[in-house]
Amino acid sequence: METSPLLKNSRLLAGAAAVTVLGVSACGGPAGHENQPDAGIHQATTVEVFAAASLNNAGAELEATHEKANPGVDISFNFAGSSKLVQQIQEGATPDMLITADAATMNGALENAEELKGASIEVIATNALVLATANGNPADISTLDDLTRQGVITALCAAEVPCGKLAHQELESKNIEPATMTEEANVTDVSTKVATGEADAGFIYTTDAASIKKQDQDITVIELPGLERNAYPLAVTKSGSGNDAAKSFADWLANSDEASAILTDYGFTTA
Repeated sequence: METSPLLKNSRLLAGAAAVTVLGVSACGGPAGHENQPDAGIHQATTVEVFAAASLNNAGAELEATHEKANPGVDISFNFAGSSKLVQQIQEGATPDMLITADAATMNGALENAEELKGASIEVIATNALVLATANGNPADISTLDDLTRQGVITALCAAEVPCGKLAHQELESKNIEPATMTEEANVTDVSTKVATGEADAGFIYTTDAASIKKQDQDITVIELPGLERNAYPLAVTKSGSGNDAAKSFADWLANSDEASAILTDYGFTTA
């Protein structure tokens, strides 16, 4: 009986597959190493960073610059209010590192979050809180006292967030109670309120004010000289201590001239 074309093709494919398998086995090297990746192929390594929301703008450039110099490394940022990030870690999140917007929040994390106990910290930058007005300063705000006028809306961070702690501290020290206040989850949300004109003024960082100005907005920035600059400490977590890429990124952030230049360009002050 004549063999059908379909059966002939099936036999040919089976034969070809057998030759391919033999070829791979012959080139696979010593037994037990057949599935090892080629030494020349970069294996992607992820570095998960929990960072204060005020680092959002600089973070994108820090990420891109480090990844370009380190093929195969993937830096993944999670930006939020510092207290929210610590809460997530206490609830079981295991990032490779944490960067907060003040030392007090970091110290609390080192004491209370198991993932951070025993970690050492390095300050990578400092920042300063200011009062910024909406575009064109329609409410004609020039001092903190102007916030008490009826109709003036002031935005600030929630009290448990570093920018909120500082804002409340400043208002209480001057015995000022704004006529209308709106509290936001983090400084990025406050900046949005200011930039869109939903608030007449808001307590944000110098870095956020610089970002708004880059959008060609005519905002007035009122310095708050009585407040100390807040530090941005970095800590590598227990999970991160076993990730060489994470430790390398942390060292680059804290000690390289390149990272320092990027942070400075976005309005931070570095050592």
